[in-house]
Amino acid sequence: MATELAVKGADRAPGVIRTGLLLCGGALGLELFAFASALSGRLEVWTASADLLIHGAACLFAAYGLHGMMPASQQSSRQIGLLFLFAMMFFMPLLGLLGLAGGLLAELYFPNPPPPPPPWISIPSPDLPHQPSTIGARPDYGDGALSAMLRYCPSPERRLSAVLAVRHLRDEHDAEVLRLALTDTVDDVRLLAYSILDRKEQSFNLRLKSLLDQLPGATADDGVRNRLEKRLAQTHLDMIELGLCRGEVLLYMLLEARKHVDVAMALAPDDRESLFLLGSIALRQNDLLTAEGAFLKAQVMGMSIEKVLPNLAELAFRQQRFSMVTHYLRAIDPICFRAQPRLSGIATHWLKEEGACPPKPSPT
Repeated sequence: MATELAVKGADRAPGVIRTGLLLCGGALGLELFAFASALSGRLEVWTASADLLIHGAACLFAAYGLHGMMPASQQSSRQIGLLFLFAMMFFMPLLGLLGLAGGLLAELYFPNPPPPPPPWISIPSPDLPHQPSTIGARPDYGDGALSAMLRYCPSPERRLSAVLAVRHLRDEHDAEVLRLALTDTVDDVRLLAYSILDRKEQSFNLRLKSLLDQLPGATADDGVRNRLEKRLAQTHLDMIELGLCRGEVLLYMLLEARKHVDVAMALAPDDRESLFLLGSIALRQNDLLTAEGAFLKAQVMGMSIEKVLPNLAELAFRQQRFSMVTHYLRAIDPICFRAQPRLSGIATHWLKEEGACPPKPSPT
């Protein structure tokens, strides 16, 4: 019974094993006979030749028997296997047969136990949500996590998934991540990032073209003309804030935005939105006096203080009026810091010595 189980476990037919054992037993008998004849002390030429032939026949029988009992995975090259077994037993009389047969029988009836199952469960890393059915208020991966993945992840597939996931970030967060992807060493990652950035630029260019086409028909109505000029200036400013413009293109976009906001200011000098746009554009042009006057007047005309104060704090920092930086940051409602993590970090740095640190923004 034990023999049958062992044979069944080795996945070899019992008939084949029995045949192999019989051949090996017969070969062992011939080997013992030839060995005894050689040690009898009556060795002559014809008896030596007979012993050699008996030894060769025993090796041949044993080679066929052992080869048939070997696992199927080791029987692919039959001729080479038989030649190897024959040579081992022929050049090591009796010992070769006993050694090979003993090793094969030990593997057959006492196989190695299977390895124990691992004490842990391997869970693969979750895929990035590059094609989710719905986008929640708190995405699984923010711009910081995606930037870190593009910098440090060795897998090109994961970096490609990170670029795909960038499409679901807010516009103010995705441009820097995409520009980081443009420096990747893999062509597919760079091409995908470039295509996403190019599509954003094309959408802005189409919006600008549509607004410019509407300008000739709005010359008779100052209100409509004022709204179009503001939208043109805001579109140029959005492209600048998203990082879609660099170098000389950035300077050109600032000049175009300033030209449109100046036209809007000429039509409505006290419009708070136009004043705020003028301050934002002048701040990026490093025209600090114009920017400060525009922001202060926009605040007087009713612009939200939470929009004006961060810009006034930046102005004070550039003018090296550091006491005013803390004054402006302290005046911001702490609730606003939750929606602006970057501003919250700046305020924490400036206000930590006064014990008026804003609350930490919730992780996104």
